[in-house]
Amino acid sequence: MAKKQTSTKKIKKKKWYPVIGPKIFGSRVLGESLLADPSVMKGRYMTMNLSNVIGDPRKQNTNVQFKIKDVREGQGITEITKYELIPSFMKRLVRRGRNKIDDSFIVKSADGKRLRVKIIVITNSYAFKSIETKLRLNIRKILKETLNKNTFEKTIEDLLRISLQKDMKSKLAKIFPVRVFEIRVLKIEKRKRDFEEEVEVVPEAEVEKIKANETTPTEGGEAEATEEKKEISETKVSDDAQKPKVSDTPKVEEKKEEVKVEEKKEEVKTETSKPVEKKTEKKAVKKVAPKKETKKTPVKKTSKK
Repeated sequence: MAKKQTSTKKIKKKKWYPVIGPKIFGSRVLGESLLADPSVMKGRYMTMNLSNVIGDPRKQNTNVQFKIKDVREGQGITEITKYELIPSFMKRLVRRGRNKIDDSFIVKSADGKRLRVKIIVITNSYAFKSIETKLRLNIRKILKETLNKNTFEKTIEDLLRISLQKDMKSKLAKIFPVRVFEIRVLKIEKRKRDFEEEVEVVPEAEVEKIKANETTPTEGGEAEATEEKKEISETKVSDDAQKPKVSDTPKVEEKKEEVKVEEKKEEVKTETSKPVEKKTEKKAVKKVAPKKETKKTPVKKTSKK
């Protein structure tokens, strides 16, 4: 009997490779990943709670996203791509008798990164919509000025130290008293295609030629246009010939009939109005019953003895 053929595959053993954080967090070990080849780590994302990274329980309301940008000596080197507040924390900030202001816009940092900024502002009391718009415009203006000067890592450092939030609160207090100012999302926006590069620039000489061709038709085009006009005119004439001519006499007869109908209607109205007048007269007359004469009984005077 023939022996069964068995296929043998070489299975690589998986190992635990460490993932190291950026310099902001002292390049400490964030975690480990079980992989057969460490080069597979490159380009992967991982999100962690900031309290687990720093070891401070007061920072448990924020999450940080890391991206493994490079692998060196079996270690994944990361960079920060996103800073985000937990939704449950934002819900706890809102109370009655206060206004919540949200906004989202894109800013360019000093290191050339496009950053998506989402803010949340809560006022001390009710504010008019005009004040809300004024606050939004000032926030955009101030943040663009500050973020254009600093790098992405520097802005995250300021957020972790709560120095940026305090500066914004003090500046906005001049417009309206603000209770809370937080940047709920700060992340690196993915680059879109630059449409300006894709657009082809046409020289002016070619543009003039195209316009001239559009305005001046060719000889063949003129002939076709004249033929089409002739066909349209012939069809109009044939349609007019098929339509029956209407004489003027029936119009005069119709007018006479209308006059007669109007006269009859006026007669009917006069007849119907007469009995109504009689009824109104009858209603106006009221029978007055004669008053009964009452006899006065003489009163006898009694003399006092």
